[in-house]
Amino acid sequence: MAALTTLFNALALNLAMIVACLPLITAPTAVSAASATLDRWARDGEDRVVRQFIVEFRARWSARVMLGVGGPLGAIVLGGAEVRHFAREATLTGRAGLCLAGLALIITVAALGYVFQLSADDPGMRPADLWSVAARLALRNLPAGVLSAIPAAGLTLLVARDPTVLLFGLPLFLLHTLKLLARPGLRRATISTTGTTMATTTGTGADPAATGR
Repeated sequence: MAALTTLFNALALNLAMIVACLPLITAPTAVSAASATLDRWARDGEDRVVRQFIVEFRARWSARVMLGVGGPLGAIVLGGAEVRHFAREATLTGRAGLCLAGLALIITVAALGYVFQLSADDPGMRPADLWSVAARLALRNLPAGVLSAIPAAGLTLLVARDPTVLLFGLPLFLLHTLKLLARPGLRRATISTTGTTMATTTGTGADPAATGR
């Protein structure tokens, strides 16, 4: 029974996200809202996912979220178009362009997981800061980026063959997978930042004592 409930909630949240994405301008907010809803579901057991999605969508309806999440999503579309363009050229320049465009696309896909998670945690984060942090984390954890590209490419191929597969929960599965792959990098970054802060605090606290001696 619990498995059926989980499946139903996943399909319901997936459908809500798809419907909210139909006006393209709302797609970034919808993805960010779905990301936050997944976190609430996993962390707090909030299984009224459609209601929670609506709450998160309203809370995230802002220019910052639209730009912060929409920028990387737009870059994915442009990167895919570039890869497709260079793949048709059988020249040395075309092959070089394909390699560069492919690498840029993989890094952008890797950054998506960080963008989704950071946006879910802090919807008020400035787009430039969001992109900067996500890009740095993606470059530091490039193997995870390669893994991120696999489900993303798989979903793209399936949708190209039959768009109705979107209704079977695959977009939500991709969102969840990207967030899972991003979490180890975010955790390491948090531990590193905490360690640096503690070391700085300790050093600052020691200065007065040293001065007193």
